[in-house]
Amino acid sequence: MQTSPRARRRRSIDPRWGCPQLGAVSSLTAAVLTALYAAPSGAVPAASEDNALEEVVVTASRRAVSAQDLPISITAVTGATLDMAGIQDMAGLAHSMAGVNFTDKGPFGGVNGSTLIIRGLNSEGTSGQLALASPVVPPVATYVDDTPLFVDLRLLDLDHVEILRGPQGTLYGSGSLGGTIRFVQNAPDPSGFDAKGETTLSKTEHTHALNEDVNGMVNLPFSDTFAVRLNASWTDDAGFIDQPNLYVLDSAGAPVLAQPGNLFSPPEKYSKDGVNAYRYRTARVAALWKPNDEFKAQLSYFYQTSAADGFPYIASLPAAYNQPIAEPPGLLPQLYNAPVPAGVDKLSSSTNSLEGTKDKVDLVAFTLDYDMGFATLTSSSSYAHHNNQTNSDLTALYTNFIFFKPYYGLNPRSFIQGHDQFDDKLWSQEIRLASKTGGMFDWVGGLFFKDQTTDIREHEFYPGYNGYFNSCLAAGYPISNGAAPFTPCGFGEYATSPGAPSSISGIPLVVDQAYIGDFETHFKDLAAFGELTWHLTDAWSVTGGTRLFKQTLTQGQQTGLLFDGPAYVANESASDAWRRALWKVNTSYQIDKSNLVYATWSQGFRRGGVNALPPGEPITDPTTGKPYVTPSSLTRLQPDTADNYEVGIKGVLANRVRYSAAVYDIEWHNIQEGVQLTPLVLPAALNIGQAYSRGVEVEFSANLTDHLAGQLGYTYDQTKLTSLNPLFTYPNVSAPPPAIGTALPGTPRSSVAVGLEYGHMHFAGGDWRCAINAHYQSAVLPALSATVPTVAGYTLVDTRLSYARSHWIGTIFVNNLTNNLGISSYNDPSLYGNRLQAVVSQPRTYGLTLGYSFRDW
Repeated sequence: MQTSPRARRRRSIDPRWGCPQLGAVSSLTAAVLTALYAAPSGAVPAASEDNALEEVVVTASRRAVSAQDLPISITAVTGATLDMAGIQDMAGLAHSMAGVNFTDKGPFGGVNGSTLIIRGLNSEGTSGQLALASPVVPPVATYVDDTPLFVDLRLLDLDHVEILRGPQGTLYGSGSLGGTIRFVQNAPDPSGFDAKGETTLSKTEHTHALNEDVNGMVNLPFSDTFAVRLNASWTDDAGFIDQPNLYVLDSAGAPVLAQPGNLFSPPEKYSKDGVNAYRYRTARVAALWKPNDEFKAQLSYFYQTSAADGFPYIASLPAAYNQPIAEPPGLLPQLYNAPVPAGVDKLSSSTNSLEGTKDKVDLVAFTLDYDMGFATLTSSSSYAHHNNQTNSDLTALYTNFIFFKPYYGLNPRSFIQGHDQFDDKLWSQEIRLASKTGGMFDWVGGLFFKDQTTDIREHEFYPGYNGYFNSCLAAGYPISNGAAPFTPCGFGEYATSPGAPSSISGIPLVVDQAYIGDFETHFKDLAAFGELTWHLTDAWSVTGGTRLFKQTLTQGQQTGLLFDGPAYVANESASDAWRRALWKVNTSYQIDKSNLVYATWSQGFRRGGVNALPPGEPITDPTTGKPYVTPSSLTRLQPDTADNYEVGIKGVLANRVRYSAAVYDIEWHNIQEGVQLTPLVLPAALNIGQAYSRGVEVEFSANLTDHLAGQLGYTYDQTKLTSLNPLFTYPNVSAPPPAIGTALPGTPRSSVAVGLEYGHMHFAGGDWRCAINAHYQSAVLPALSATVPTVAGYTLVDTRLSYARSHWIGTIFVNNLTNNLGISSYNDPSLYGNRLQAVVSQPRTYGLTLGYSFRDW
């Protein structure tokens, strides 16, 4: 990592921040300026050389510059700061700052866009069906170096992380609505050998095993011009969720009868503890060739696998274990009213099968940099492959469908399993030219191309249903006619009916396969972009930027309830294209060499899509009394856009107090949401309406004394849905729509991050540090629905004590000190009935880390 000349001093003892985010000009600005500048010059003592704040050089503007000098809203956190704070994942990073909202789903989080939210721009439910990959592009763009890739990255051996808040469309293109996060990895260093390693053992409450983590890095200089850097990690986290409601399965995967010979027997059950164990494995190798000061080339390969044996879900109601979701009078209940299973506690899940996911990322990148004197030419080429395979229990979702009982019968052993896959392959190429700074004009321009193929497969099965249906008929019960009173048998399976074909519209029929939902998307993006900064005076600058692009998308979609025949199946394809321009205008004024104010208008854009839906369905539309007809406008998803208006202030006082404040207003147009459309609850996406996000962001960090450092971040974010698409209502969508004026999901009105560290304590021949950090968020709505419960606010507190001596460092830590349950999201009861579940945080975890570095810590 580079540092500016005035920052080449001993690292700050600040526990979290490399550089805070930027600020705002308004009445708040006046208050901040008054507070900062009205103080006597002696109010804040000047920093010593050993206690100066560290600056971070970032490349967010496509050239290397101090983050503190950029008139944009950016937070930069050094890799060394992440290491010292023990932050290894996105959840830890988000909790270390205010205004970055993250729903921690472990290895399940890399395929769901609502996992990560900045400045409130999110419309999708944050709990979701966790295995479901949304066809909607995430509203926050994430980059691994220069590769656009949405992945839940392990934060190891990083130079720094850049969090850019607000739309970044001109430089980062489609998908950067709420902001952009860049993970910049350490480059090989030909100047000398380096190596380090760490091992951690920890214990999480409500688990039956230890958490284990080992990671290491080695930098090998083969000459003054060539070096190779390798790093790897191995992490096992013990599971803290118990499942006391599991069904015993036979060799075919169907539930075993607790009462053999009884057609209407309940399932035999068992329990298992600690089901949501997580496993992470990463490796990276990078080679750098730098034959002279003008040219360098780097080739790298990154590999990451993540796996989980269960979701971080807990049941919200005791009735989830032993009560039917809906019990028609006089008929067989969906579940027997058995006693609540033994062992149920606040960290128990009510799902009926063991679940899991396997997530794999491969990334190859090749970067060339050439200093042409007047400008630097950069070429970034990359290929990435992200594959996720997930198995999940969908019994609660299905049994709550309005059509489940007439179609599928009243089997007390109803058991639906989802087998989902997300397979994403992309190749991207960017060529850009960035001028040197120091003249009247600074500029950057370039070309970008991306070719991306994404396959989403959702295959859902009802193991044992065909056998149950045949036994039900043999017992003398009739086939359901789809109307009350319902019969126990249901319709049966179309695939096993006399004369049934082997496929429908090219979709194979498989016994006990209830549903197919496959998306095959091919997307191309070709863009030219540029920004020009005019330094009108030494203090005043104006920047204009644009991105001109052409995007094309082709999508094939196969959807259908395969049990029910051709009327319930669609196999269609469609395509669309967009030619647009995005714009940005920014002006900044340098109050003095360390403090500036700025104002920005910027735009964001997210590509549209298509929905391949059947033209109609035989289910009665309650609004017409006739069979449902799919509105033609549901088959197209239009792009959504954001206009960001922002003013800010940022600065440094006495080289020991850093501050920032920002006020923003984002108007979000034509909002996209991944939803279940039509009465058959088919996964798709819809433009749901308009909204805004308005807020204030404030951050302070300071080295208060030679030993005491602190940081404070606060974000107030008011989001509101201002209009609704008339199509966003039942039966077009399955969940009741929210009221106009509802807040957007996943963003608390207030969030606070506080940290204190007392360090540089020399004792027993080494250096001691102790730190405490807390993150608070207020209540939050987890989905755009009239029925979903609100998530209460909560606080998480972490503490650390470290001792470093020469090449060694040891740390003891306690995360979630107060053992807060930390519910971050709920399912929607309109979809899950009384079996709705909640996403929870990891319980209190305490442990020990021991590290060795070839160079001193």
